Amino acid sequence: MIVALQAELALMEQRVTTIEHELHDGPLQRVIAARMELQALMGTAEMQENLLKNLEDLDQSLEAAVSQVRSILRGSPEPEFIHETSLDSLCREFSEPTFQVALEGEASLEDLEESMADSILRIVRELVWNARKHSGAAGAAVLVRRGAGQLLIEVSDQGKGFLADQVPEESFGLCTAIQRARIFDIDLQIDSAPGEGTRVTLSKALK
Repeated sequence: MIVALQAELALMEQRVTTIEHELHDGPLQRVIAARMELQALMGTAEMQENLLKNLEDLDQSLEAAVSQVRSILRGSPEPEFIHETSLDSLCREFSEPTFQVALEGEASLEDLEESMADSILRIVRELVWNARKHSGAAGAAVLVRRGAGQLLIEVSDQGKGFLADQVPEESFGLCTAIQRARIFDIDLQIDSAPGEGTRVTLSKALK
């Protein structure tokens, strides 16, 4: 009976994990992508004031929806910003026995403006999640380099890869990272090929 209960518990845990992945990679990513497109539209100079107010209300509704879904997935409220400015904790969060995330370089982003540090952390989070979910690799590496007024962050894996000019439609995390980088003027380059893994490089000029 104990063995049967353990097997049933393991199956339930697997189902919960599957649901979490589907929520994250499906509706949540679509809502995030829609919100970023909306924010870009709100930045249009010729936007009429009454229309801008309506879009701001819609943006707040989308923000609430994202927070609610993330609260369900994590069991705790989602903060407005990721106040943790270290990549180290992010790498530990995504590491598990079957997928290890290694960090090399300076982990702290506390010298950046809070909104920029938040954006970079969110992009790296999506890239690592995407690697864990889709690459089939045993882990990922996050490399941080600074120099000549520039911050470079590289997220790589030795997984199955894909054609870099054809981002898979199911990779909503990667699509979200691309859109977020575009909005915050962060250069994002993808180097990948089938069977040769994936390397995504973020580049941002520092003041």
